[in-house]
Amino acid sequence: MKDWEYNEIFDAIQETYKELLDEDRGYRYAIAKLTDEFDNLGKVEDFIVDTAIGEIAITHEQVFVGHIRGITGRLEKFNPKEAKNELTLDEIKDLLPRMNKVIEGLKHVKADHNPSVE
Repeated sequence: MKDWEYNEIFDAIQETYKELLDEDRGYRYAIAKLTDEFDNLGKVEDFIVDTAIGEIAITHEQVFVGHIRGITGRLEKFNPKEAKNELTLDEIKDLLPRMNKVIEGLKHVKADHNPSVE
């Protein structure tokens, strides 16, 4: 990974999420903003971003259906072999169960069909 370390992405997303919540615009806004701010960092980085955002999203009562479909669809395409040049074996071993937890978690959250983030 060119510009980011594995754990650095998770930390940055958590920190940014907390800062966005401090703006008092709600978690829907915060998730949408995270998705926009951390978009297209790199192929492997994007899987980590989706996992980190998904970990936050599955703690919410409702999740916008577009996020559910987008995150789930992208994470299901992850191929560990493609990441072996950018992540360590330990990082891949950490990432895979986290991804699975997000995929399973998003199957059980209530889908919100309202695209408004306010």
